[in-house]
Amino acid sequence: MRYKDIVLASCLAAIVAVPVALSANTNESVPDPTNVQDIADHLSEFEQRAAQVSLDAEMVRSLSQDHQINWRTHAYYLNNLREDVNSMGRLLSELEKMKSNGSEGQQLAIQRSRPHLVALAAETTEALNLLQVRSENALRPQYKQTVADLSRQAGILYQTLDTILDYHDAEDRLDSLEASHSGSGI
Repeated sequence: MRYKDIVLASCLAAIVAVPVALSANTNESVPDPTNVQDIADHLSEFEQRAAQVSLDAEMVRSLSQDHQINWRTHAYYLNNLREDVNSMGRLLSELEKMKSNGSEGQQLAIQRSRPHLVALAAETTEALNLLQVRSENALRPQYKQTVADLSRQAGILYQTLDTILDYHDAEDRLDSLEASHSGSGI
C-alpha cells in the first residue's frame, strides 16, 4: 500500500474512532470555561481557514485539469495556498500551547490536525517544486497527482476538524439539555 493510501486510511480510522475517544474520560479535572471558550474561538478560526484552504486546494486541482492554464497561474494559487498553510501552522502552534487547558474534544481536534497540516504543507511544497524545476510540469501526470493529493489532504484536514468539533458541540448541547431536565425533576 502506498504511503498516501496508508495516511488516508489512518485518517478515516481516526474519524470513526472520535466518538470512542471522546467518551472515555481520562481527565478527571474540569477545564476552566474561559480557557475552553478561548480555545473554541481559536479552533473556530482554524476550522474556517481549513475550509477555505480546502476550497483553494480544490481550485488548484481543477486548474491542473485545464491544459490552457498558464503555469504562472498555478504558481500564483500555490503560493497563496502555501501562505495560508503557513498561517494555519502558526495558529496550530498557538493551539498546541493552549491544548492542555481545553476540553477533551478540543485536545483531540488539535492533536489530529498536526499530521494532516504537515502532509498538506509537504504536498504544497512538492507541487511548487515541480513547477520551479520545469514550467511544463504543470501538464505532467506527476504534477496533477501531487495537486490531487494536496486537495485530498486539505479535505481530510477540514473533515477531521469538522467532525470532531461537531461531535464536541453536540455533546455539549446534550449535557446542557440533561442538566436542564435533571433540575426539573423529569
